[in-house]
Amino acid sequence: MKRDQNITYVACQRALVTVSLCALALFAGKAIAQTDTNRTVISLPWVLEKTLLSHPQLQTFPYEVRVNEALTLQAGIRPNPQVSVEVENILGTGEMQGVNNAEITLGLSQLIELGDKRQRRIDLTQASERQILSQYEILRLDILAQATQRYYQVLRLQALTDWNLRRIRVEENALKTIESRAKAGAVSAADVSKMALRLARANAFKHQLIGDTQLAKHRLASMWSSEAQFGKVKGELNTLSQLPTAASVLNAIETAPQYLQLLSIERVMYANRRMEEAKAQSDITLGVGIRSYDGFDDGALMFNFSMPISLSNPNQGNILAAKAKQDMAFEQQKIARSQLKLTLLEIHQAMVNNAKQAILLKNELHPLALRLLKETETAYHAGQVNVLQLADAQSDLFRVERELIEAKVAVYQQQLELERITGQSMSARQLDSHSHHVSEAKLQTHSITGPISAQENK
Repeated sequence: MKRDQNITYVACQRALVTVSLCALALFAGKAIAQTDTNRTVISLPWVLEKTLLSHPQLQTFPYEVRVNEALTLQAGIRPNPQVSVEVENILGTGEMQGVNNAEITLGLSQLIELGDKRQRRIDLTQASERQILSQYEILRLDILAQATQRYYQVLRLQALTDWNLRRIRVEENALKTIESRAKAGAVSAADVSKMALRLARANAFKHQLIGDTQLAKHRLASMWSSEAQFGKVKGELNTLSQLPTAASVLNAIETAPQYLQLLSIERVMYANRRMEEAKAQSDITLGVGIRSYDGFDDGALMFNFSMPISLSNPNQGNILAAKAKQDMAFEQQKIARSQLKLTLLEIHQAMVNNAKQAILLKNELHPLALRLLKETETAYHAGQVNVLQLADAQSDLFRVERELIEAKVAVYQQQLELERITGQSMSARQLDSHSHHVSEAKLQTHSITGPISAQENK
């Protein structure tokens, strides 16, 4: 019970933050639209803020909140009293002709709900409201994760562009050297063509990267329903100094949005079962009225009481169905908990593997590839190796550098996926200062953190 109370507190706290963000959007949206539409360089916190304020799927939530408030109001309405009028013994034959012998009854009756039905209706609507809030939490985290993922994609393409420019410069210098040696008759024309082909491929890849980067920018800007009116995104891909432990990842299951949503569904089923049990208790109707006789000459007071005779439970089937749905929701919680554990462990292990690969590439393979290239260039100038060996040494270095970029991006993407599933920051305290700033900016909305270099704060 204490665990459920803590989880409920976390869910309610998230709901309050969400509603506050919706209110903030009404006041801040116009100002942001006027000041931040034409930025040359954008940051991850700015992207997340714009996404929260302008993403189409998040704009309908305030209306859903108002709908649930109205349904809660409706659930608390008590039955209204009823007025009835009965006229007997008029327009007949013989002594009953006309209205002289009319009997007129004016009654007032009130339905009294038993079984605490009104409170059960209120409990059900409030549980449904919490379920909608948990659904919104999952949607919001998914959208923020998608925006962050697209941000990383632009960052990746920027890193590849810089890497390819370095490659072009190296191959241009190598081509000049080979051309000069070809003029001196030291190498053949085929060697020149070989290096020229590699340089042409690098230039072709440059144009491909330009197109891919522009497309990635448009996909990122679509998260806030805008065109890509920025030049670059801030940040550099750095190796994470410390990763979250498997234990810390598994501890976050208790507050994972998906798990909290299943808890909210189970509470809805529980509230629905209690409402069905309340319906099994019959209501009573009390009435009071006045009856007149002989054309209003005489009168008498009358009372009325009525209630159904329940020979059996009239709502037995609905109660059993509600109980079965509650048991099913509880079973889904156990299944989801087990699946979340396996999924988080799998993602964490993949992140650890990629992080180790990135460290290995940076600390061992890259220095070796760089030394190989320098030694090969020296040997080539001395005429000890041919151009094919030189090109292979260059390719080895560039291959290691690209693998390092992809490994870093994979680590960031897997950390992002952990944060999307758990709804918590997975950044270690030893990360750079900008990552801390990003975490603080996103934790204000309980979202995902970003691994961006501290250099962008300078």
